[in-house]
Amino acid sequence: MVKAGKKGMSSAEAMQKMGAKDALVKIKNLECGLSCTAAYYDMKELKAGFPKTMASGDTRVLKQNRGSQGEGIWVCKLAEGEEKKISDGVCPPDTLLDLQEAVDNHKEQKTLGEFMKFCSKYLEGAGGQLVDQKFLPRIVEGEVRVFMIGSQPMELIHKKPAEGGISATMSSGAKYVKYPPDDAKFALLMSKFKADLPNLMKSLDLEGQPLPLIWTADFILGPKTADGQDTFFVGEFNCSCVGIIKQLSRAVEVGMAAVKNCGGEPLAILKEQPKQPFGKIPIIQCKGGVDKARNGHRPDTIPICNALIQLGWHSEPIFYTDNMRLRFASTLKKAMATFAVSTPASTTVSRRASSTDFSTTW
Repeated sequence: MVKAGKKGMSSAEAMQKMGAKDALVKIKNLECGLSCTAAYYDMKELKAGFPKTMASGDTRVLKQNRGSQGEGIWVCKLAEGEEKKISDGVCPPDTLLDLQEAVDNHKEQKTLGEFMKFCSKYLEGAGGQLVDQKFLPRIVEGEVRVFMIGSQPMELIHKKPAEGGISATMSSGAKYVKYPPDDAKFALLMSKFKADLPNLMKSLDLEGQPLPLIWTADFILGPKTADGQDTFFVGEFNCSCVGIIKQLSRAVEVGMAAVKNCGGEPLAILKEQPKQPFGKIPIIQCKGGVDKARNGHRPDTIPICNALIQLGWHSEPIFYTDNMRLRFASTLKKAMATFAVSTPASTTVSRRASSTDFSTTW
């Protein structure tokens, strides 16, 4: 359908490419990416590349493409004294590695050759791949998940691992703390991520497709800047199985983002009324006419109501109809003031009405 010109939110291709670990290779030149990232798609590439990155002296992270909750994500470093085996920038197969898997933080040792053979299972079948990155030691301070609806950040979630661990999953004992997207603590993260957004889909070989409707980006803390600010790098994208069941209040934002993705202008939504308003100011209009949008209101009706609500007034639209004029007059007696909005030349006053034309809260 996407190839036929329909909008996919998200398309199968976007879910596959954003969810794949090699997305981290494709974004390595963006602000949110790590420039040292590499990907291996078969054993030949793994054996050619991984012994070299391990010889760099950096602790590395090897991530499988499949799995979740940290399964198949390994922190790899040379065991003490093993650096003496490095020759011509390459670690030999008998180099002993200290390994830790993020799924449950367990530790073990294997030789480089044994570990690469063990990792062969991650390269099997369609989508098999491994991504190799420099380990960011501040992962022990947690990850920051940016929850997105389209191009708009909704909230940030700091996921802090249990003491001594690196896994940020709840099952491993991590603690979650939520922040608004404009929290000063994450100003640098958000400014750089927003700068990347216009180039993100192109970098992922998804040029022309909209950003996913509901998606997340998980950031890991990097080295501090010279002036002491935190830096952040993406460790994973997710747009295929984002948990939103406890955030159903976001339905309006999701709907508006979908309309925007389809090239339309989202209709304004009436804000929640203040609990203790200064008074009531209805917006009066007539049904029908070419000045009405798809929701039956003039384009300016709901924005006017929302502006009054924001100032502390109870405001909502009501429709005038001839055969309910007495009830209409009674309703207006409860108002502090009124606005009448119409385009007279295009309006036909309806002589049919029901009680739904009047606010039940009045």
